[in-house]
Amino acid sequence: MGRMKQERRRHPRWEIEGHIAGQIAQVPHISLVNISMGGILIEHSKIVRPGSICILTLLLPGEKIGLKCRVVRSVVHRYELSSTGERDLVYRTGLKFLARSGTARRQVEEYIDSLKGETPKAAVVK
Repeated sequence: MGRMKQERRRHPRWEIEGHIAGQIAQVPHISLVNISMGGILIEHSKIVRPGSICILTLLLPGEKIGLKCRVVRSVVHRYELSSTGERDLVYRTGLKFLARSGTARRQVEEYIDSLKGETPKAAVVK
């Protein structure tokens, strides 16, 4: 189950425990860190440029969804040692969700509900 971070933000963020994968065009492998109805924080090993627009493909349990996003920020978070002993940078990138279909919005809401341990709400398009 996810934990909500205590912050004063427009949308509450939910930490993602376990490994949920996804991808954006320029980065084939990402891991999700936290999610809200307004955006998502991801980790990855390739640089992305703040301000760029991308399609985020999330591989959620039982479904695959695509979300149009804007890169709000991207910073080096840490490095990991590779099997060859080289340092690989790990970036943390904040993505803001842009125009989402009612279906995509409902899928994100249902995923967040699952992190809260709640039964998904009825399919209501807001």
